[in-house]
Amino acid sequence: MRIKVFTLFPDMLRPMLSQSILGRAIAAGLLQVELIDIRDYSTEKHRNTDDYPFGGGAGMVMAAQPIVDAFAANLPESWSGRRVYLSPRGRTLNQRIVEALAKEDELALLCGHYEGVDQRALDAVIDEELSIGDYVLTGGELGALVVIDAVARLVPGVLGSEESSADESFTTGLLEYPQYTRPADFRGRRVPGVLLGGNHADITAWRREQSLALTLERRPELLDAAPLDDGDRATLARLRRAGAVEALLEGRGVAHERLPMKLADGWGKAWLNAFVPEANRKAAKKQCLPGRRHVGALWQAFTLGFIPEYSEGDEALTRWMARKPGDGLLYLPDDGLLYKVSGMDPDDLAGIGCAILADEVMTRTWMQTGRPQSGPFCCEAE
Repeated sequence: MRIKVFTLFPDMLRPMLSQSILGRAIAAGLLQVELIDIRDYSTEKHRNTDDYPFGGGAGMVMAAQPIVDAFAANLPESWSGRRVYLSPRGRTLNQRIVEALAKEDELALLCGHYEGVDQRALDAVIDEELSIGDYVLTGGELGALVVIDAVARLVPGVLGSEESSADESFTTGLLEYPQYTRPADFRGRRVPGVLLGGNHADITAWRREQSLALTLERRPELLDAAPLDDGDRATLARLRRAGAVEALLEGRGVAHERLPMKLADGWGKAWLNAFVPEANRKAAKKQCLPGRRHVGALWQAFTLGFIPEYSEGDEALTRWMARKPGDGLLYLPDDGLLYKVSGMDPDDLAGIGCAILADEVMTRTWMQTGRPQSGPFCCEAE
């Protein structure tokens, strides 16, 4: 990749181009960046490159002559790359544009200054205008550096690992998932357990879920164009339900942390294994777990007698409150959501529907069925 930058202030760019990944890429010959001083092509006695605008107005305008002559002297007739003017009125740069620019063998970037550039220069030498955002800078040099950095990351060999650019924010159409490194526990803040388990399928699923959740929270408009499959759309539906649940929990002062959906998907079976006697488990799983021919619900473990020893109604609530755990797990079967909660009382679940509380070691559980004619229930594991 060869890039020519036309600028009035080449020294603004040199420090950035000599450091870190860009510096190493240039030193290795993977990227060539030539800085061209537009002042060198001015025909004015004092190398002037600007003048007052026709029609009046504040400020100065970059003149056409030095720009057009600089391009003519540095871009041969055989040159076929894209010629870009960094301008606040241009298309807003995004990853799709960066990917298109990275496919070019050569780029020419024009950095504007003052109140802009004589339109005749743009008409003569520029293919398109690009903006790096809806704000105004003192010049186009910072915009040019942004384009160079973004494009360089897609040049083979620059990052060392092609996966680095493939997984990043916007490349997949979504924001990037959170990243962690050692130590696993930093001042009480722990790395999510899924990343420590070594199960690559679970890690991949967790990262995709995190990307979807962050995009939904911070840049939901990106989802309209992101390449989503049916699994992604199902996850987004659950995440939207999670948003409503979490707003309710926050409003009731319940500390909570949503656990990975893959963990939530298997928790119903784990709950049955913990609280249903072994002799009843096969029948309970067939009747109570969704996806079977006879689709039931987990609350049927109580009503159909799979759990023989339990308390119901006011007695269940009294029993739970007598030894309620400080920390526990909250499972919402209808929504497929699992939370780690702290200091939660059954009263905090008003209006949620079917919900299960359990201590973290799965020795005690409390369930509200969401049906006024049955429950709530409380029991201990065998």
